[in-house]
Amino acid sequence: MSCGQPCTSSPHNENSSGVFIIPGLQEEERVAVQKRSHQVLRALHGLCIQAEQAPVIAVLCSGGGLRAHIACLGVLSELRRHGLLDVITYLAGVSGSTWAMSSFYAKDGNLEDIEAELKRRFDQREWDRHSSLQEAVWSAKTLKNYSLTDFWAYLVVSKQTRELQGSHLSSMKTLVDEGTMPYPIFAAIDNDLHSAWQKEKNQKTWFEFTPHHAGYPALRAYVAATHFGSQFKGGRMVRQEPERDLTFLRGLWGSALASLEEIRKFIWDQLSSLREKFSLMYHPMEGRAIAGAGVEVALLDLVMAYVEDPKSPSIQEKLRGLQQELEAQRKDECHHSWMTEMIQSWTEISLEEQEQFLEYLAYCFQRQEQDPIRTVQTSVTVACWDYFVFLLKTAICCSKWEWGTTYNFLHEHSGVRDRAMHTRELLHLVDAGFAINTPYPLVLPPIRQVDLILSFDFSAGDPFQTIRATAKYCQHHGIPFPPVEEAALQEWSRAPRSCHILRGAAGPVVMHFPLFNTDNCGDDIPSWRDRYGTFQGADSYSRDMVMQLLEVSKKNVGMNKTKILSEVKNVASSLPLAPGSALGTETCSSPRDPEELCSGEVEELTISSPGGLYQEVKFKFSEDPKLPAGDEEECSLEDTVVDVRGSRTVGIQITNRTGVTFKDPMLCCRSGQAHVRPPPVLPPKSTVHCSFTKTSSSFQGPDEHLALLFSVPFSYTLHRIQFALAVLRGPLAQDGLEQVFDGIMEKEAPDPKVVKCILQTPQGALELKDGSLSIRATVSNVHVAKMDVVMETKAT
Repeated sequence: MSCGQPCTSSPHNENSSGVFIIPGLQEEERVAVQKRSHQVLRALHGLCIQAEQAPVIAVLCSGGGLRAHIACLGVLSELRRHGLLDVITYLAGVSGSTWAMSSFYAKDGNLEDIEAELKRRFDQREWDRHSSLQEAVWSAKTLKNYSLTDFWAYLVVSKQTRELQGSHLSSMKTLVDEGTMPYPIFAAIDNDLHSAWQKEKNQKTWFEFTPHHAGYPALRAYVAATHFGSQFKGGRMVRQEPERDLTFLRGLWGSALASLEEIRKFIWDQLSSLREKFSLMYHPMEGRAIAGAGVEVALLDLVMAYVEDPKSPSIQEKLRGLQQELEAQRKDECHHSWMTEMIQSWTEISLEEQEQFLEYLAYCFQRQEQDPIRTVQTSVTVACWDYFVFLLKTAICCSKWEWGTTYNFLHEHSGVRDRAMHTRELLHLVDAGFAINTPYPLVLPPIRQVDLILSFDFSAGDPFQTIRATAKYCQHHGIPFPPVEEAALQEWSRAPRSCHILRGAAGPVVMHFPLFNTDNCGDDIPSWRDRYGTFQGADSYSRDMVMQLLEVSKKNVGMNKTKILSEVKNVASSLPLAPGSALGTETCSSPRDPEELCSGEVEELTISSPGGLYQEVKFKFSEDPKLPAGDEEECSLEDTVVDVRGSRTVGIQITNRTGVTFKDPMLCCRSGQAHVRPPPVLPPKSTVHCSFTKTSSSFQGPDEHLALLFSVPFSYTLHRIQFALAVLRGPLAQDGLEQVFDGIMEKEAPDPKVVKCILQTPQGALELKDGSLSIRATVSNVHVAKMDVVMETKAT
């Protein structure tokens, strides 16, 4: 049917029937991501991470068949348990991980039920084979573009996952439109362009699916998800096809495991079973031949010979046998003259022409009106004929190795200049794992503005191959990505940890989590990989194996929770203030990472800050312990406040003349923002600077806490400028910093480990001693308030 003029802008509803080519984000995605940002901000505040603008964090999950499916569910479950899933904007997957993602969205994100159902299915080894086979047969009977993807989806992937999903990709829109769940991206590649990918890493190779659209991100060309698979010409829909269900799409997204031998074996087994059944219906020796049964047997013999070897000379004899059976049923041989001609020239025609003839044969059997074959009266039901057509079509697709066949929505589109894109009537989409086994190319384009990537790698082999491949891809196309050294990747591969962090001067920070690593598997990584091989079928998985794999994948999140929170906090603090945003007022701290706690000589310096604008600044440390505070050439206290406009500013200089290291600052800003953040580490014999505008801060650590506090009032008439030093012992609750601030700044008689100063003159001094630690602070209010803190170890 005709659907009007070509559409070159984003559709505003699922009924839009045109092709749209747009320069920016597709409109529905933009709106969904914007709504998601509000949820992310609320979640960050709940984790005691203050931000005025939501960072864009993407979770990427690799392929890996059933192993990836189960592990991905474990990762999502653990992210949710720790409150981290709600800070994720994008969730993208390849191959087996897309199976988990589709379950996650189809079940409205109810991971508890999904996990319980998964365990039950593998405990009972449950698979609805009959329904799966019906869906495959229906596809062969109904669809013009039937391919091995249909077979794989309904008879392999559904068995691997023990699940048939009849819902659709577009049904996920309700959840993502409201921002209640991360925006999903499912990856595929255009197999017709795979050679271009291998030669030049062509960006056009990548194809993406979301609840709103399907298309080529490199071309910014899409159709509505509901119309993927429909026929287009010149940007207009000319034939609408029903939206394919998630089971089919799972087969398309996760087809890298496809084995020709496995498919051929399945077809052969099915054909053998059918032939035995029909042979029982045809007993000429007993004189009980059932009319037409000989035709079925002859047809099955033909297909079985073709499946065994498409080039076998015996196929010609099988065709003659079929012709004889047809002629025995109908005496007017003219109806079968077309077969005679084909049989005589069978050995002379090309393999492609032979396939076309067999396709026509299948077409004749599935026609509902009269034709040379359907007029044969048989006892076989229409369902059996449909089943035969399904097997024959699948055998032909095996011969051609045809996957992911669908209409090219860019066919003859005037807005696409690339000849390879607009001249093809059909596309062939396959598993993106054939290119890169993690969907980096779909989230790295600047248009999606991703700040942090959590990459969970479920690959069977080298868990850093995806990093290596992505780095080469980004280098080829000038896309920002953290630099990687091959020597480092090889070293990591030999003994992978549960988390590796990559940073660069530009682009997102990447946290990479190998599934099997030394932290959760010890030295036994090879046996874990062997136990959960990529090509293992679902029948080899016991319930205990499923549970153990879930547990291993969850550990990778749980043991790295603190690191994830720290990176989330870093990217949140580095974002510019959103227009019109207000400063936060909550007080929080973050949990410690046990791996980073050091005994003996190391102290932890923490500043907690749940609100305001954060700007990350790198400092150079002074290595000269005799250098007077403030004399650094590279960065002085004045440098941190020189460009601050307004009088409510505090600059802090901290000099560490002790032998201990202070680490991991966190900020607690009640009514202001950090202008220059303190660096993450304050080594011995070094000096750092930071500054705040209209703010308060507190420094804390896990067991002993050094607190630097200040209060710069909005009105000097009503309130005084106050500074304080404090040493606090014992653990502090995450929400305890604000109470500490209030207790120290408001108590009339402070604790002996607290000293404070109400600044009534241009300058004041504070000194606090705690054991061997001596802390001196000079505070001033000349133009802007300044605090110069020196920490020393007293001689004993």
